[in-house]
Amino acid sequence: MDLQEEACWLLLVFESGLSTRIINDILLIWCKQLGRSLHEFYEAGAQEWRGVCHLSEKIIQKIEQASEKRIGQVFLAEQLQEDHIHMITVLDAIYPKTLKLALGRSYLPPVLFFKGDLDVLRSQTVAIIGSRNASEESLAFTTSVAGYLADRGINVISGHARGVDRAAYEGARKRDGCTTVVLPHGIRKLSKVQMREMEPGIEAGKILVMSQFHPDAAWLVSRAMERNNVVTGLAQLVVVAEADTKGGTWEGANAALKQGRRLYVRSSQSEGSLTGNAQLLDRGGFPLIWPATDLAAVLAPLIEEGQAFKASQSVAPVPPNQLSLLALPYE
Repeated sequence: MDLQEEACWLLLVFESGLSTRIINDILLIWCKQLGRSLHEFYEAGAQEWRGVCHLSEKIIQKIEQASEKRIGQVFLAEQLQEDHIHMITVLDAIYPKTLKLALGRSYLPPVLFFKGDLDVLRSQTVAIIGSRNASEESLAFTTSVAGYLADRGINVISGHARGVDRAAYEGARKRDGCTTVVLPHGIRKLSKVQMREMEPGIEAGKILVMSQFHPDAAWLVSRAMERNNVVTGLAQLVVVAEADTKGGTWEGANAALKQGRRLYVRSSQSEGSLTGNAQLLDRGGFPLIWPATDLAAVLAPLIEEGQAFKASQSVAPVPPNQLSLLALPYE
């Protein structure tokens, strides 16, 4: 993708103020069905947008206003290339199929930014989620599970927050395993200290950093909640270390169940306050007993289930109502 085309993607996705659903509808009609670029879209103008994409005057006005920022977006695209930050679109064949199968057109991010080796997502993937204020027992559980999975070549996915997310990241990294960090903010909002810490792992192909937001977007609660859909959508299985009955972990775990993910939940007799975990078990989660004298015995069913799920996804037909159609040739 050249700088002009990348700038047009930045304009439509982040500067137009349009919903994900509307953006994806435009991409489906203009780019997939007509086979035309977004650069051509912006050159076409209102009459063609109205006639071909059936856009309302309000939407057209937003697109026209966004187009005035094109020069700035070309400059941003150039900066991203210089910083080795890559952008993939939902039209690209390398866009994660697991995510496309998990999210509908209203929620599937049109673009993803990343640093690192995207091929780590070809491995078996397990997301570990939990509270930012998790107990020591939950953190010990997370570190042990992440390390065990990493030792077996499984990509550990987490959401880049303190608490369980950090423990999952550290648990995988200490065993020199692969881990994917899904950011709740723009990828350029990582501090210099954070980037310096991650850079060796990124260069070694062990750490993949990913964001669905504008590269300079700040952290917001709403973005953290949106990020959760990507964390669970990228994974074949989801492990819950500690959940309350509200908040991000609770919403993420329930979203994982809706996405058809097998949910494994830490079960501990020594902590009676884990009401969120207990309710997730009642909703269809599978228990992971902790503390465990034999971690291999506890996690073996999880790993086998993940392998079976991964194999089924590789041959699964794409549902006709999913945006995954964008990455597949029309018959």
